Amino acid sequence: MRKSWDWLFTAQIAALGAISLLVIYSINRPLFINQSISWIIGAVILLLVSQIDYRYFQKSSIVLYVASLIFLIIVFFFGSPVRGSIRWIDLGFFRFQPSELAKVASILMLANFYMHKEATTLKNLFRSFLIVAPFALLVLIEPDIGNALSFIAIWFGVSVLCGLRPKHILILIVAGAILIVIFYELLAPYQKQRITSFINPSADPLGTGYHVIQSKVTIGSGKLFGRGLGRGSQSQLNFLPEAESDFIYASIAEQLGFLGAGLVLAIFIWMLTRILNFAKSSERFGQLIIVGIVSFLIIQLTVNVGMNLGLLPVTGITFPLVSAGGSSLISVLFLLGLIFSINKNKLP
Repeated sequence: MRKSWDWLFTAQIAALGAISLLVIYSINRPLFINQSISWIIGAVILLLVSQIDYRYFQKSSIVLYVASLIFLIIVFFFGSPVRGSIRWIDLGFFRFQPSELAKVASILMLANFYMHKEATTLKNLFRSFLIVAPFALLVLIEPDIGNALSFIAIWFGVSVLCGLRPKHILILIVAGAILIVIFYELLAPYQKQRITSFINPSADPLGTGYHVIQSKVTIGSGKLFGRGLGRGSQSQLNFLPEAESDFIYASIAEQLGFLGAGLVLAIFIWMLTRILNFAKSSERFGQLIIVGIVSFLIIQLTVNVGMNLGLLPVTGITFPLVSAGGSSLISVLFLLGLIFSINKNKLP
């Protein structure tokens, strides 16, 4: 049964986009133009995807999965190194980040896998993990810890919906602890330094601890009402690194204050709550997609805001719909287009 267009959901997305563009404009006007173009492209994609019956993607998920895997391998041969990581393929007019496409593919493939299976057995749990494992490993090698965590979060969220048992969760915790020790040894030196600086930023205030210290100063300087758009000294004078992307939440807190930063979180959480409500009257494939998307959005929100507040190590993960970044924005709008499609075609 097709439902009417959800204008409240549209308003929530538009509100986050408007705040994002205003803050980016106040910091970096050339980047504002690029981000505005990405929003236009992403909005068109959202509209197109919303008109397609989401069940079509059940059959095409394997094609998207293989394409994502190929692109993630290609990035190691033709990728453009940026700040020690090889995450992007430079197309000249656009920098494409394959890991963003891989997140979409992971959600669709997991939803397809669990259509007629449950996560109540270790066999199914292991087989489902093999879907995201190649993506997580390739992204970790780039290296990109934050986005590697996103794939694990997507898998875990969908598996919980499909009946993941408490005893299996305990096994996963133990296995995860062992893997953390192993992966720590595989991290690049600068990534290990980020973890060290998270524990004690003052140990290297001008080096690895600089990002965390400046982010805290930026957030604190905004106080309750903020300094006003374009008036934040930390973001305007480039004391805060990556003020438009990784640390845009700190920029929002500086310019719009505690109230503005709180409003962004409130709108985002409100949006997530409404997305979950869509799942109540959706078919199984739609429910699985929704939970995968929400799991992805929650982990990115938590890690990004956590590192801005100095509560989590700096990983370079974006704030969905808010941080600057074309690939990230377009992939999220594609997924939100799927949400619109699921909502329009949900059960009566």
